[in-house]
Amino acid sequence: MWSTNDRHGVWRAALSASAAVCLALTGLATPASAAPDRTRAEAAPTAHTGGLPSGNTTYRTLADYERDMRALTSEYPRLVKPLTLPYPTSGGRLVQGIEISRDVRANDGKPVFVTVGMHHGNEGPSGELVMEYAIDLTRRAARGDRYVSALLDRARLVVVPVVNVDGMVRNRRQTDTNVDMNRNYGFGWLPISTGGAAPWSEPETRNIEWLLSTRQATTFVTQHTCIQVVLYPPLQLEVGPTQDVARFEDLATRMASRYGPGYIPRDSAHDYETTGEAIDWAYFATRGLAFTAETCPDSGVERTFQTQVMDTYPEHRLAMFEALVKTADPRQHATIEGRAPKGAVLRINKSFEMYTQPYLQPDGTTRPSAFRTALTSDLDVNRSDGRFSWAVNPSYRPVPPYQAEGVRPNQTGFYREPWILTCERPDGTVLQRTSVNVDLGQKVTVDLRQCSRNFHRKSH
Repeated sequence: MWSTNDRHGVWRAALSASAAVCLALTGLATPASAAPDRTRAEAAPTAHTGGLPSGNTTYRTLADYERDMRALTSEYPRLVKPLTLPYPTSGGRLVQGIEISRDVRANDGKPVFVTVGMHHGNEGPSGELVMEYAIDLTRRAARGDRYVSALLDRARLVVVPVVNVDGMVRNRRQTDTNVDMNRNYGFGWLPISTGGAAPWSEPETRNIEWLLSTRQATTFVTQHTCIQVVLYPPLQLEVGPTQDVARFEDLATRMASRYGPGYIPRDSAHDYETTGEAIDWAYFATRGLAFTAETCPDSGVERTFQTQVMDTYPEHRLAMFEALVKTADPRQHATIEGRAPKGAVLRINKSFEMYTQPYLQPDGTTRPSAFRTALTSDLDVNRSDGRFSWAVNPSYRPVPPYQAEGVRPNQTGFYREPWILTCERPDGTVLQRTSVNVDLGQKVTVDLRQCSRNFHRKSH
C-alpha cells in the first residue's frame, strides 16, 4: 500500500479519477475543444451512418492499401500527397503513407498529427481504421465540410496505415526477422526475446524514428487491437509519471470517451509493463503527446470485420478528431515566428544522447547502451512579405528516466535545450544561425535581418 504522500500513490489516484471522467464524458457529441461554435454541428456524427467511408466490407490486402492511397493522391492533389518512408523492410518492401492538409504541398509549418497502424502485422483492424479516417477526412474536406476544412487549414495529418508491411503480408505479429517492432525502439530497450538484436536494429522502427524526427509532431497515435484502452507513457512502473502526465490524461480521456464507456485511459505501465515501445521514445525525444489506442469489441462479441472495423469506425473517427483538434491547439506546441526573405529555407535541428535500460553487455558489465537522436525539420518561406509562423515541439525536452548511469525515476524537470535555427538559400548556403528556446504554448519571434541582408548577395 502506498502512503498518501507517495508520488506513485497520487499518480494512481489521478488515473482512477481520469477513468471516472472518461465515463462521464461519453455523451459528448463533438470534440470537446472544438473549433468555433458555427462548425460544431458539422463534427462527425456519433451514430453509425451505414458503412465505411470507402464502402469496403472486408479487409484490404497490401495492394489494396497502396491503391487506395494512390487514388486519394491522384483525385485530391491539393489535399493529399504521397509519402514513402526511407528504409525498405527486411523483406525488401516499401512502407508507404500519405499527408493530408489544405495546400498539402506547401511546406508551411503547420502542427502535425501522425497516426499509424499495424505495428503488429496480424492486427488488421488497426490499419483499416487508420486508412478509413484518411479517406473520410479527405472526402469531407473536398466537399466543403467547414469543420474539417478549418482543421486542415490549421494542421497536417500524416497517415501510415501499415508500418509492419512484412508482418501484414504474412499475417503475423512480428517482422520477417521475428522481431516485435514495438519492442525495438531504443529508449528503454532491453534484449528480450522479441526485442531484436539491438535497439533500432529493424528498418521498420527506424522508419518511424525518421518520420517523427523530421516532423514536428504535436500528437502521435499508434493504433492496435484488441483491448479497450488508450495508453500513454511510461511503459514501466518504476520510472514514475511523465512530466506531462496531466496533458496525457486529458487527451487520453477525451479519446477514450469517444470510443465508448468500456474504454479506459491510463498510462501503459498500469496496463502491463513493456520495453522499447514507440510512444516512450516519441515523447521523451520530442515532447509530442504519444498514445497507443487499442480497440476491441465488447467482451463476448465475436471478432469480425463488422464488429472490429465497421462497428468501431464511427467512434474511432470521433477519437481521431479529438487528437486532430488538440494538434491544432497552439497551447499544445510552441511557435517560432518572424520575417525572412521570400524563397529562404528555415531549418531547426538538435541532437542528444538517449539510453536503453541497463542490461548485460558483451564485456560482462551491466549498463545502458547509448544512441543518438537527431531532430530536424525545415520550412519554406513563401509569403511575399517574408512572414512565417512555425508550429514546433517545445525546445524544453523532458529529463528522461533512462540515463547513462541507469534508471533515475520520478523526473520532474526539463532540459533547457534550444533549437538551432538556420536561415538558408535554397542551395543550402547558411546565411544566419541562431538558437531558439521556446516552451510549450509559447511564441518566440526571431530576428533574421542578417539573413535578409545577405540573401540576394552573390556568394564568392
